Amino acid sequence: MVKDFFYVLLKCIDSMGGDTQFGYILLSLFFGIICWIICSYYTRLWNTNFRIKFKHHLLCGMAAIFTVVFTLQFRAVGNLEDIVDDIIEVWYENLTEKSDFNYDTYTKAFYELKDVYRREFKGVPEPHQKGSVIPFANDDMMKDCVEIYVKEACDNFSTRHPFLDLMLKARPGISQEEIEHDIKGFFRKNPNSTYPLSRAVDIAANHIQDSLKEQSPKTVWKTRLILVLLFLLVQLIPFGTIGFVAYKDLRIGKY
Repeated sequence: MVKDFFYVLLKCIDSMGGDTQFGYILLSLFFGIICWIICSYYTRLWNTNFRIKFKHHLLCGMAAIFTVVFTLQFRAVGNLEDIVDDIIEVWYENLTEKSDFNYDTYTKAFYELKDVYRREFKGVPEPHQKGSVIPFANDDMMKDCVEIYVKEACDNFSTRHPFLDLMLKARPGISQEEIEHDIKGFFRKNPNSTYPLSRAVDIAANHIQDSLKEQSPKTVWKTRLILVLLFLLVQLIPFGTIGFVAYKDLRIGKY
């Protein structure tokens, strides 16, 4: 989840144009400097005699770095919708090229269908045997097989991109009507042919892509909220440490 979260953030930053990226880097550096100054002097609000030392400046530098990174990421998240196509394309290429996914999904579909359509599978070689096929004896059998492939593709995306998968929870899954519509559309254009199961992955990819784009406006502000909370939490380390040292120095000065 965390890995995918930062993967998406880096993709968003990378999608920013050169001029835009440079401008926001300068803005981020400006905010970083302001943060450094505030972190260095805010303790004088209650301890006017406290002076920070070199080790405290290291903490101020840490706060400044956090501010620079946060500002850049906060702006970059706005490009989420723009990177959806790229993320889907990379995932799709990796999925279709993986022989493990193709074999595992075929094996799963084979045995699940065999449990339901025992008569049709009589004498058909097992998945690990040469000449193994899924005998599409009727439309229901084909639809069930495509549903299995679609589900496995969606599950694979959920595993590889758990953060983005949260966006899809707000939208219903792929309906049987969508699958049936694709099957009928294929045979209208390609009569007397075999429905390629690779189209099931296409159905899943298109559905995920549409869902991500639909949910991206909501996800932008949710992601920014997460960034703000993380920013405040992380800033407690340098600000809290320096504040505690200043308070401790104030108490010592009283005695």
